[in-house]
Order: sequence, then structure tokens, then C-alpha cells
Amino acid sequence: MLKNFVNTLEIHEGDFILLTGNLTHLLQKEKKKQRQILDNLLDMLLDMLTHKGTLAIHTFNWDFCKGLAYDILKSKSQTGALGNIALKRNDFKRTKHPIYSFAVAGKFQKELIALENKGAFDNNSPFDFMYKNGAKMIIVDLPLQHSFTFVHYVEECLKVNYRFNKSFKALYTDEKRKTELKTYDMFVRKDGVLTNVNGLESLFVKENVMELKKIENIYIKKIDLLKAYEVIVDDIQKNGAKNLMSYA
Repeated sequence: MLKNFVNTLEIHEGDFILLTGNLTHLLQKEKKKQRQILDNLLDMLLDMLTHKGTLAIHTFNWDFCKGLAYDILKSKSQTGALGNIALKRNDFKRTKHPIYSFAVAGKFQKELIALENKGAFDNNSPFDFMYKNGAKMIIVDLPLQHSFTFVHYVEECLKVNYRFNKSFKALYTDEKRKTELKTYDMFVRKDGVLTNVNGLESLFVKENVMELKKIENIYIKKIDLLKAYEVIVDDIQKNGAKNLMSYA
């Protein structure tokens, strides 16, 4: 099953892949332990990408927003088991932002972990790097509403008026084990604004931004971030961002 799943993703040598999702159905179909299945999955993906490709996994953690201390080596991902498995491996390293970080392996690892973005979605963030380097995002068994954070990068690029930059301060321990009080930013919703990207589901298919795949009862979305950027910009500029947000 795992091999069939990976083949369905249609990943090629040299691709830049951002992977996230709910892997519950996949795990239920395999008889091995969760750690072994997810390790095998990462191994297979990296083999397909080769040294010419890059794999990034969400390792988001929102504790910093609450003023809680963050440790780049020890703070766990709050966005699924796959990210935590990746963080335990020697071939993955974590990007620096304490809220929106990624475990990354492969060709662009060095560039990604060197990024010093203060804002989660700034023009020197991993989101920006992925966009400018033609990454594809693969989402497993999740709606865009619960997975497609890239939309906020585009919103910040266009400086939409329904979001603003908010600073958060807490203790931060880096990979060299130095701890200090640091401030990081995030482009957050104003009061009364709701994130609602459900409209992008059909729009992305219509505009050939997103491919939909299915293997047994596992649903897969594959999104071209370059094309997605243009569609989101268009929605903001010509449609009042109606496919991105709503008011409470």
C-alpha cells in the first residue's frame, strides 16, 4: 500500500515538494508500527527526489504566540506525526521561525535553514523561497481550510487590509543551545475576520492549479504554488478576497 501511495503522488527527480496532511488512513492500511511506516515513507520520497530534489514537512508550533519558550531542537510539531518523525532524523533540519517552521531535507536544505525571517510570511521566509523556487504542495486527506497556509504569504505580499503584523516575544533556544528573549512576527487576522478558503477548492481545479488524486479512500491534492499565487492575487485584487476570508 505504501509504495502504491507514493507512486500516486507522481514525484520526480529534482522536484521541490512541501508535504502535509492527515495520514490516519494510510497508517491504518499498514501493519507496521507508526514510526516505521512514516520513516519508510520519508525514505521512499527522498529516494524519488534524489539529491537534486527537496522535501519540506510542516513542523508548526503555536506555543510561542502564548509566550511559551521555544527550542528549535526540542519543541514538537503540532501539525502531525510526520513532522515529528522528520525532526528526529539526521537528514532533516528545521527552519528558524518558532511558529511556522519546516523540517527540510535535500538540495535546498542549507538555504532554507539559513533564512532569518522575523515574520512568518515575510519575503525572506520559507514560503517565499518555496514560491520562487517552484515548489509543489501535496496535501493528504485535509481540506485547504486546514492545510493551505501559503495563502497568508500571498496576503502579506499584497498587504491586505484585513490582516496586520503582530509581534510575539518569548525565550528562544537555537541549535547551538543559546537561549535568549526574541521577538517574531505573524500577519494575523483583524477582529471579526474569519479565514475561509473553501472557495479555492473548486477555483484551483478550474484554473488547473490543483490536481486531485485518490487511492482507495485516501484523497490527495497536488498544488502548483506558482500558479496558486496568481489565482490568489487575482481573488484579492478583483474579487475582494471572497475566496479567502469572510466577516463574522
